[in-house]
Amino acid sequence: MCCSGDSLGFDWGRKRMFLGAHCRLFLLASLLYISAASSPVALAQDPIRVQTNQVLVRVIVADKERLRRFWKSGKVYVLPGEIETVLSGLQVHDLTVADFQVLDDGKEQPIQSVTEELNPFWNVRDNRGHHAEYMGPGGGKWSTAEFPPGLIGDIDAPQHYLIAYTVPESPEGSCHQIKVKVNRPNAVVAARSEYCYTKHATADAANGTGLGQQLEHVLVSAEASKVDISLTAIALYSNSDAARIHISLDWPWESLKSKTKGVLGMVFSKEGKLVTRFSDLAERQGTAERDLRDWPTRPYSDLYEKGEVETRYETQITLAPGEYELRVVLGDGKTFGRAETTLTVGAFNRKELAISAVSLCKQIDDVSAYSSGSGSILAGAWTAKHPANYVPLVSNDMEFKPTGNTRFKNGETLYTYFEVYEPSLGGQSPATVQIQIRIVDLKTGEVKSDSQPISATPYLKEGSPVIPIGRGIDISKLPNGSYRLDVQASDSTGKSTAWRTASFTVE
Repeated sequence: MCCSGDSLGFDWGRKRMFLGAHCRLFLLASLLYISAASSPVALAQDPIRVQTNQVLVRVIVADKERLRRFWKSGKVYVLPGEIETVLSGLQVHDLTVADFQVLDDGKEQPIQSVTEELNPFWNVRDNRGHHAEYMGPGGGKWSTAEFPPGLIGDIDAPQHYLIAYTVPESPEGSCHQIKVKVNRPNAVVAARSEYCYTKHATADAANGTGLGQQLEHVLVSAEASKVDISLTAIALYSNSDAARIHISLDWPWESLKSKTKGVLGMVFSKEGKLVTRFSDLAERQGTAERDLRDWPTRPYSDLYEKGEVETRYETQITLAPGEYELRVVLGDGKTFGRAETTLTVGAFNRKELAISAVSLCKQIDDVSAYSSGSGSILAGAWTAKHPANYVPLVSNDMEFKPTGNTRFKNGETLYTYFEVYEPSLGGQSPATVQIQIRIVDLKTGEVKSDSQPISATPYLKEGSPVIPIGRGIDISKLPNGSYRLDVQASDSTGKSTAWRTASFTVE
């Protein structure tokens, strides 16, 4: 079961959660604008989730007096290393079930648990710049456009409490009012005030919402797509006979301007039967538009009123071997775009050397700081920061992000990610694996570059038969035109895989 609301994102008064250049801190301080009353106040926050029979409510609790003193101090800017310390000092910590009261349609509900969690947003610096990423309620990852020069944030949201209680008996589609109270003096409470009850899988977060219904209508309509969506779906290995499908959407950042965004995908069999579906909602807002190059000279309110600039979405599903058609629609309630692609998932023979589909990437991110083998700057390993079943595509502590936009500019580096399966790696006498990469001119058939055999040993993961391989390929000497990337794997027993291919253009 899940529930949802039509108003998404953090929006505290007319101040939205955002950190700008010089690490401007106002997230909690902005609460002062609406905390004049002596009693705690409920503020709009992100959508409440329901999993199984629970309602999960994110709640931020701050101390009003600390906020007031901080605001009066005039300390609008803080150093990067001070962000988390300052935010933590403004919040109220170590609260338990006994400190909270939750009213659902005016009736107090028994609270099952209260946990304090880290914020669900991350600021990412990759090979193209600096942007924000966050997980949607459907388990997929949204990414914003790259921030303008000088616009740098270190943390986008404070820690929060997650309150869980049993969803009251209610009819399908009914909406409920929520009020969260804290038995602490001078408490400022930020919590979502409404949710709507719908039954659906957690990976189908938009199902039953107003936006979700619009997405369904557009998906089957004959309306022309108004958003230029680049779509790709790559079949990778999983722990079962089914494949893990990594789905990526890219679109121009200026295409969707409304605060609320949603994505819906449907997978159909060769016979046209619906096999599975997924949907998700964008919950974050507050990133300034990329064209605000002169943002320091503008009033703060001008920045805060700018809409979200999500420009990328990734999710993962599992599919059994077969031939499929994937249809996806993306929209914000006013503007919608559609894309579709065919997908073949091959049978997986665990006794033979194999190679996955090949993806093309433009963005890579050094995630060594999150590796379980290093002193992490966040609690847990790199994969621990992604909830649900999302598994980032990481090779040698670099995350690779597949793109459906396979048009590359002169001077760009083409990155590729694929996986090689070598069954003997789990045995006592493992075979050695090599890969070969070549680029072929699609028009003439000429091989433009052909690598010598490349050892896969540096990419091995101890105890795993799957070798994740991510590499950069120099295409700077290629003239404009259309090309094909070919990849093959072989091992020391004399076995070789078929060539896997991906097409791209250089402009």
